[in-house]
Amino acid sequence: MDIEISIKNYRCFSDQYPARITLRKGFTAFVGPNNSGKSSLLRFFYEFRHLFDRLSPGSNDVPPAFSGTSRVFEPARTVPDINEVFSNSNDRDLEIDLRFPSLPSPPSNAFPFPSQVTLTIKRATNQWLGKLYFPQQTPDLKGRNLNFATPTQVTAENSPIADLSYLFDTCKHLQQAIYIGSFRNALNLGSRDDYFDIQVGEAFIRNWRALKTGYVKSASEAIYSLTNNIKHLFGFENLEINASADEKTLQIFINGKSFKLSELGSGLTQFVLVLANAAIKRPQPSYILLDEPELSLHPYLQLDFLTSLGSYTSHGVIFATHSIGLARAGAELIYSVQKNSTTESQLSPLEKTANLSELLGELSFSGYRELGFNKILLVEGPTETKTIQQFLRLYKKDHENGTKETEYQLEEIKRISSDIFALIDSERASAGAPLSPSRQAFLGLCQKMSIDCHVLDRRAIENYFPDRAVKQTMTDNYRALDPFEDRNKLSPCWSKADNWRIARNMTQEELEATGDLAKFIAHLCSP
Repeated sequence: MDIEISIKNYRCFSDQYPARITLRKGFTAFVGPNNSGKSSLLRFFYEFRHLFDRLSPGSNDVPPAFSGTSRVFEPARTVPDINEVFSNSNDRDLEIDLRFPSLPSPPSNAFPFPSQVTLTIKRATNQWLGKLYFPQQTPDLKGRNLNFATPTQVTAENSPIADLSYLFDTCKHLQQAIYIGSFRNALNLGSRDDYFDIQVGEAFIRNWRALKTGYVKSASEAIYSLTNNIKHLFGFENLEINASADEKTLQIFINGKSFKLSELGSGLTQFVLVLANAAIKRPQPSYILLDEPELSLHPYLQLDFLTSLGSYTSHGVIFATHSIGLARAGAELIYSVQKNSTTESQLSPLEKTANLSELLGELSFSGYRELGFNKILLVEGPTETKTIQQFLRLYKKDHENGTKETEYQLEEIKRISSDIFALIDSERASAGAPLSPSRQAFLGLCQKMSIDCHVLDRRAIENYFPDRAVKQTMTDNYRALDPFEDRNKLSPCWSKADNWRIARNMTQEELEATGDLAKFIAHLCSP
């Protein structure tokens, strides 16, 4: 379920220009120039983690907070003065609105689901109150005696009030998100505290040794898998990463040659540091909040860095970047962040940004060539971008092709590259059925413009996933689709945002067994 979050009077986001974000599975990008408020949005989830933790099944804080008695939460250790988190453009309270736009209807006489929950943090304090709103009538709960009938259902004087299961699930996901700041080359700084949510310095190196050589097999296997992932991404034939004898740095063997970490680039350092922290984090992160994924990385590695991180999460990655090309290539949702004339930050969906050309100028927009691509592949939508990238990965061609959404004009795309391919679903309900008029028209347009377009033989790209990969990625409760089966009619049905995860777990042999899809990928990978 998509969750809509509205943040008012937090740092540079006032109640006049609140930050409104849709939280969903997949990849979300905040794009903007320096000092626009991108990092503040990511830090919000870190700084209010303890508040989200208070909103859990059976919590002693919930009944009093929603009946008018304020409770307290513990600010993050990086907030020495609570006044820092409040907007400096007014003296009003900080508010967090959580909206649930697509709730199911509860059975009659059952506990209703609130459609909106507002959390208010009193100005200059760490005290908070909550308020529930319902689709029909919202009762006044102030001063009433609220209690839990079950760990998720609240009553007042034995009358049903609310089922808070969706609120608690949302807050659990927010509480399990981890924040990774922009300074990530911190292995050689000696013993020190964690850097936000990642372990650094000598503590990280000691932990690496313990995980790799300890008695917990799953931890050793996670380190082995991570090392193989980095080996592929950097194109090494062999890679081994060990803690040095004095546990002050890492000793790295690359293609049989020994290096200390200080002899290698900061890009490789952050791959090891960040991916290892994500891989061993327990419980598994729901989201990774990443500041500047392009930092110290060659453009062709940036998208790989994002998808590699995403593979260690249950829901996805939310990242802040200066690179509009990376945002378009990697994110399903893109927001622009800009300062207005009163120095307050404004957040808006990229396509609704009023002065988009000015923003692109500030970001030195240069299309997709900045990502190191020499071919363009048009796909159905942003969720398919990373799915195709996983197929190209099996042929070690994931650094040589670009992907782009079809919503942008074909003429604009041809300025980026003359070597353009397109891959679209057939949406056929049976073999040999005709294409819909819109798909037939797109195919004709591609032919007219000399774009190599392939229409899948099966209904859609998810109809090519083998049952083994589906079950490995989702659970044994899921199954593969028949060639022309509609994914939306499958029960249980996985999200399209999970397509790339399933594709990542496919083998090259399984891809080669897909027939027309395999032939198209091979054609795309040819010189």
